[in-house]
Amino acid sequence: MGKDDHVKPLECITELLKVEQVVGENATQTSVIRDITLPGRVRKITEVDTTLRDVRGRVIENKVVVEGIVHKQIFYVDDDTGQLKEYTVPDERFVQFVDVPGALPGMNVQIHSRVEFVGHDFIREICFDHKKPHHDKNGHHNNDDNNKYDNIDHDNDHDHDYHKKDYGKECHKGHHYEKVESLYRQTVILEIFAKVTESIQLNVVVDVVGIDEKRIQTELLKVESVIGEGASQVAVTADIRFNRPARKIKNIDSEIRNLVSRVIEDKVVVEGVLHKQIFFVGLENDIVFEVSVDEKFTHFVDIPGAFPGANVQVYPRVEFVNVQIDAYDPTFGKQTAIIDIFVKVTETVQVDVVTDIKDVKVTKELLKVSQVVGEGVRQQTIVADLTAPAPARKIAGPPDTRFENIVTRVIENKAVIEGDLVKQVYFVRDGDFPEVLEFEVREHFTSFIDIPGALPGQVVQVYPRVEFTDFEIDPYDHRHIRQTSVIEIFVKVTEFVQIEVVIDCDVKPVPAVTVYVVQKGDTLFKIAARFSTTVAAILSANPDIKDPNLIFPGQKILIPAPPKG
Repeated sequence: MGKDDHVKPLECITELLKVEQVVGENATQTSVIRDITLPGRVRKITEVDTTLRDVRGRVIENKVVVEGIVHKQIFYVDDDTGQLKEYTVPDERFVQFVDVPGALPGMNVQIHSRVEFVGHDFIREICFDHKKPHHDKNGHHNNDDNNKYDNIDHDNDHDHDYHKKDYGKECHKGHHYEKVESLYRQTVILEIFAKVTESIQLNVVVDVVGIDEKRIQTELLKVESVIGEGASQVAVTADIRFNRPARKIKNIDSEIRNLVSRVIEDKVVVEGVLHKQIFFVGLENDIVFEVSVDEKFTHFVDIPGAFPGANVQVYPRVEFVNVQIDAYDPTFGKQTAIIDIFVKVTETVQVDVVTDIKDVKVTKELLKVSQVVGEGVRQQTIVADLTAPAPARKIAGPPDTRFENIVTRVIENKAVIEGDLVKQVYFVRDGDFPEVLEFEVREHFTSFIDIPGALPGQVVQVYPRVEFTDFEIDPYDHRHIRQTSVIEIFVKVTEFVQIEVVIDCDVKPVPAVTVYVVQKGDTLFKIAARFSTTVAAILSANPDIKDPNLIFPGQKILIPAPPKG
C-alpha cells in the first residue's frame, strides 16, 4: 500500500489596495490657425518659441474638455536691415474635446499636451502710404482714405490681425511706402493626451496556501497606494492700495503661483502665492487701470495616516475673489479671496499580486493602473552673472522663485528635464536714496536623471524645487551680482498597464484528496477499487496521465474522494 498524504485546504490571503483605477485614456490633435502680421518685410522666419500655458482638463460624461493658452514668440530676419527681430503673438485660447468612454463628472483627469508642429505660410505684403491712422476724440479714424478702418475693433488684437488685409494696399516694387507689414497664415498643431482615473479600494489576492506554488501565477506591481485625500478652504484677506482713486472694479484675474507642499504626520502643509491682476475704472475718468497684488498663504489639510516622505498631489482652485473699494478713501480697497485646496497623499508600494491559480475557480478584476517604472532625484547648481538695473548695496531678502516651461522626455534608462528657473530679485539701491528695487532673471537648465528601465513613450512626473540661493555683490561694480542657486529635481517615470488580478477564490470545503504512491503490480482499476472511486475520476484529477494503462511504481497520483452515496 502506498503512502497517503492529505492536501491542506485552500486559503487565499488578500490585501487591501487603494489605487487609481484607469477609466480610460485617449489622445487627439487639434489645429490652431490664424492670420498674423509681422512688422516690416520678412526675409525669413528663423525660430518660433511656442509654449502651452494654463492647460487644464474638466471631465464630463464620456469626454474631457481641455482648455489652455498658446503663447508664441516669433524670431525673424528683417529683409531691409538684416537684423534678427522678435514679435510676440497675442495669446490665443483653445478648447478641445477628448473622447474617453466611461468618464463621468467628478473623476480625476491628467492632461499631457505638447506642440507637434508650428508652420507659417507667407500670404502677401501689406503697404501703407501713410502711417497707421489714429482715433479722434469720438473714437473714429481720421484717415478718410481708408474707411474700412471704421469697422475694425482695434482693442481686439485677434480681430485686428484678421482684418489688416482689408485695408492694406498692393505693394509695388520701386515705390517707397511709409510702412510695410508681412501677412502670414500660422498653423499650430497640438497633441493632447487625457487620462481619466478614479480612486478605488480593492481586496487583491497576494498569496495562496494549501496548493502547489507551481500552480500560482503572480506579477509584481509597483503602484501608488492611496493613503487618503481631502479638501479644505482657506480665506485670504488683504488691504489693497490702488495707484489712483478707483470708482469701480471692472474684473479680477487670479491664479495660484509658487505652490509648495509637504507632508507631516496626519497633515499636508500647503504654501503658495495668490497672484491677482485687478482692473479698475478711475474715479476721475472712464479709463481702466491695473494693479497687481501677490499674497502669500499657508494652510493645513488633515489627512489621517499621512506621514513624512509620502507622495502628495495638490489641486488648488480660486473659488471666489472680491475687492471692495473703501467709501471714504477710494485709493484703498479690501480684498477677500477663498481658495479651495484638494490634496491626495499616496505611497509607492511593491506587491506581488496573484493573477491566476491553475485548476481553481477564481474571481478576477481587470486592474488598469499606472505602474511605477522608477524614480530618481538630482541636485543641480546654476551659477550666473547678473546685472542689476542700479548699483546694489545689499540683497533685500530671499528672491521669489518659480519654474516655467518645464519639458520632459524619456530616453532609454534616463529622463531628460529642461526648463527655466525664474527669479524676482529684490535689492537695496546703493546711494543716498536706499529704496528697494526689483529685477527678474530667467535661467535655462537641462538635467539628466538615471531611471533604470525607463523607455521612450513612458510618462514622466517632475517635482522641482529651489533648495538654496546665494548672491555676492561685486565689490568693485555694485551692478554686477554673482548668483548661485541649487535646485533639486525629483522625477517619477510610470507606464500604463492592464492586468487581471485575482480578488477571490473558491474556499468552500473541497473533497479530501489523497496522494498515492504507485506500487509494483498496481493498475488504475485496482487503485480505484481500493479507494471506492472510478478510473475516470482518477484520470480527471491527474491530467498528466495520458495513457491509463501506463503507470509505474513510485509515481505519485491524486486520488479524489469517492462520490457520496
